[in-house]
Amino acid sequence: MSNKQHILRLGKEQNGVITSKMVTDLGYSRKALSQLEDEKLIFRVERGIYVMASNYVDHYLIIQQRLPQGIFSHETALYLLGYTESAPEIIHMTFPRGFNTSRAKKVQVQPIIASNELTTGITSIERSNHAAIKVYEIERTLIDLLKSKYKADKELLMSALKQYIRSDACNIAKLNDYARLFKLEAKIQPYLEILL
Repeated sequence: MSNKQHILRLGKEQNGVITSKMVTDLGYSRKALSQLEDEKLIFRVERGIYVMASNYVDHYLIIQQRLPQGIFSHETALYLLGYTESAPEIIHMTFPRGFNTSRAKKVQVQPIIASNELTTGITSIERSNHAAIKVYEIERTLIDLLKSKYKADKELLMSALKQYIRSDACNIAKLNDYARLFKLEAKIQPYLEILL
């Protein structure tokens, strides 16, 4: 089996995404990627990231590959977690302090810089072809939408909260724990009083 065939097999195993790092880690030359691109078997998404022509590649998976430090958050997390049916017009991701936001903006991602607790509440969800992406769990997402520096759509927030409270996943204690952690107890209580 040739290097190019090995790389294509790797791409199939990686849900249609191939990175130059994966190729060099296997000891292959990056020249094989250029040859595969010339043959139109793969397409370059960004420097060092390619997708296979024969695969459907999930947009969110590509973004996660391009911005591995980011966690899908806010309205985007609501959508990915199934708490709203409409795909977000703007994709939101949360990044650590010091992240170069121009990289995110280049791929049409609205970056949010975490002031603290970046890693608290991260979960992964399975997308197409069993690929996983990082997203904040629903309780963290609902509380993040209440932060004053973030202007959330109140109707969307109320709808998501209603759906959450009616769901089997509802855990008011956990929601309140996040509210305490981010000092937003006073903001969540009026919503809970209406909905409970």
